[in-house]
Amino acid sequence: MRRTLTPTLRHIRGRLIKALSILAAAAIFIINHSPAMIQLREMPEVLFAEDEAALEARIGEYSQKGISVSADAGLDERLGQSSVLLCLPSGLPVRSIPVFMGERPGLAPGGEAVGISIRTRGVLIVGINEFKDINGRNVSPAAEAGLKPGDIVTAVNGIPIASSAELSELIADSPDSTKLEIERGGVKKSILLTPALSQEGSRKIGAWVRDSTVGVGTLSFFDPASREYAALGHPVLDPDTGTLMEVRNGDLVLAQIMGITKGRQGVPGELHGSFSNESEHIGSIIANTELGISGFMETDNEALLSKPALPAAFPDEVKLGEAVLLSSASGRLEEYSCRIIRAGKQSEPAPKGLVIEITDERLLELTGGIVQGMSGSPIIQDGRLVGAVTHVFVNDPKKGYGAYAYWMYKVFGGRF
Repeated sequence: MRRTLTPTLRHIRGRLIKALSILAAAAIFIINHSPAMIQLREMPEVLFAEDEAALEARIGEYSQKGISVSADAGLDERLGQSSVLLCLPSGLPVRSIPVFMGERPGLAPGGEAVGISIRTRGVLIVGINEFKDINGRNVSPAAEAGLKPGDIVTAVNGIPIASSAELSELIADSPDSTKLEIERGGVKKSILLTPALSQEGSRKIGAWVRDSTVGVGTLSFFDPASREYAALGHPVLDPDTGTLMEVRNGDLVLAQIMGITKGRQGVPGELHGSFSNESEHIGSIIANTELGISGFMETDNEALLSKPALPAAFPDEVKLGEAVLLSSASGRLEEYSCRIIRAGKQSEPAPKGLVIEITDERLLELTGGIVQGMSGSPIIQDGRLVGAVTHVFVNDPKKGYGAYAYWMYKVFGGRF
C-alpha cells in the first residue's frame, strides 16, 4: 500500500528544500565574490614573459593576491609553450593558462602613408558571366563546369599561370577539353570544361578574373635587425568576392596624401593618396594575413631606417587610458593623442583586440577621426608600441579597432 505525505510533512519538506536552495545560492554567491575568485576572473587569457625570472615575478604578483599559481609540467602542443595552473586557496585546480615566453621585440614605428601593389598567386575568379557563342546562344562554360567566384586558378592543362593574360592565352589555344587546376577554400581541385567560340571568334569560358590590386595604407612598424615590416593591420580582400587575396609578390612604396574626405556619422572618410611607378620603393610584399601585409624593407632611406626601435608591449600589458597615434594624414608624420578604451584578452593572434578613441582636436578637425587609409597607423603607450589602427566605427568615426603589435609581429615573422 502506497503511503502519502500528510499536508504537514509536505509543508515541512517544501520549506526544507527552499532553505537548502537559499543556502546553496548564498554559498555560490559568496564563493564567486570571494577575493580569490574575483582575481581568477581578472586573470588574462594568456601570460607573456621575456624569461623564466619574469614569469616567476608575474606568478608571484598573483600568488600575493590569494591565488595559488604553479607551473604546469605539461606542454600545450598547439602553442609549443608551457602553461601555469590556477588553483583556489584550497588547492582545487581551476584552469590552465598558456604562457608565451621569449625576448620582447624592439620595433621601429611607422606612420608613413604607403602605396600597396599586390600581384596574386594564380588568377582569382571574381565573377561568372554569359556571352553569345558563334551560334548566337547565351553560354557560360565556367558556370556549367562549376567554377565559382573566389576560386583561384593556378594552372591550365598542367601549365602554371600567374596572370589573367596567361589564362586568356592558354584558353585561346586550348583543345575542346580544358583542365583547370583551382584552389577553393584552401582545397585543391581539378575542373574540366570546354571553352566556347564567341561571336568575335575567340575562345572564352565566361568568367571575370583579377590578378592584382592596388591601394593606400599606413606602415605600422619594422624590425631594424631583420628588416621585416608590417602594415595595414587588416587583410587585403578582393572587393568583389570578399576573399583574402593570395600574394605572389608585391611592392610597397611611399605615397603622397593629395586630399582628405572627412568622416562623419554613417559615412567613413578617406585619405586620398597617390603613387606611381616612379614612387620611392621601400619594400617587397610577401604575405597577406588577417593582421595585414608584411615583407622586407628594401630601401636605403636614412630617415626611415634610422628610426629608434621601441619595445613592443605584450598584450596583457596594454592598459586603458592615454596613448599616441602616428599618422601622415596632414602630409607629414605627426603624433596625435588618443585613448585606449578597450583592451581585449586574446590568447592567439586575432584582429580587433583594441578599441581606441581619437581625442586630438587637430586630427578631428583634419579628418573627423579615423578614416580609410589610416589603417596601420601605429599606437604607442608608455614608450611601448602597443598596436595599429585597423577599422573605423562607421557610426562614430572618432572610434575604431586596433590590432596588437605583438600578434602582428608573431604572425608575420612565422613565429606563431
